[in-house]
Amino acid sequence: MITEQQLRDILASQFFSGTMPPEFVDFCLAHGRIRHFAPKQYLYFAGDEATTVYFLIAGRVRLYLMGEFTEKIIRVINPPIFFPEVVLDDKPYPHAALCIEEIDVLAIDKQIFKRYLESNPSLLWLFIKELALDLRRSYRQIRNLSLGDARLRLGAKLFALAHVHGQSSKHGVTITIPLSATELAGMCSLARESVSRILSELKEVKLIEIQKKTITVLDMENLRTWIHERAARSQSLD
Repeated sequence: MITEQQLRDILASQFFSGTMPPEFVDFCLAHGRIRHFAPKQYLYFAGDEATTVYFLIAGRVRLYLMGEFTEKIIRVINPPIFFPEVVLDDKPYPHAALCIEEIDVLAIDKQIFKRYLESNPSLLWLFIKELALDLRRSYRQIRNLSLGDARLRLGAKLFALAHVHGQSSKHGVTITIPLSATELAGMCSLARESVSRILSELKEVKLIEIQKKTITVLDMENLRTWIHERAARSQSLD
């Protein structure tokens, strides 16, 4: 179990690039409570009343949109991160949040949190910077999803996942999130059959290796080159 001093150190040194003022840390410790969630537990669903904001201390969470028959994974988040920033507008949660593994969060009542920010408006710059980063990330996702080439779209997603969630191994960079073809299809807005076929092609040209749901990028530079060359060919055909 994490101690209060450990939590104080994590908040002060890791969140918002280590720029949280001491009085803000004190507020979070006074009004927040540590909550533990098991794998496959939901923190909230899309459309639920947004009552709580979270500081992710340990573990990973999958954010996704749920349709009647489909799920679209928006992002997998790692600590340290505050989420979901968008609920500060008093609207419902815009997506679902599912624990990939055991997680610890510092949970704070949203209204108490908002009143503190209203009393300390200089702190809003911390959140503006985080929202700007999220907006840039969304622009990249839109750009990648707008690519007509399904192979390029999936290759770019694998490169991004390996960059953010990769761990060096003797064979290359292993994506530490177990991913099925169906989950990758949801991330890339592709049919599952197309994803399975493209993954087989990438294996054949020795760009990736797959063991069950674990994907390893054998050489990041080779994958980067493959993406750039394919992008150049796609543009030449436009």
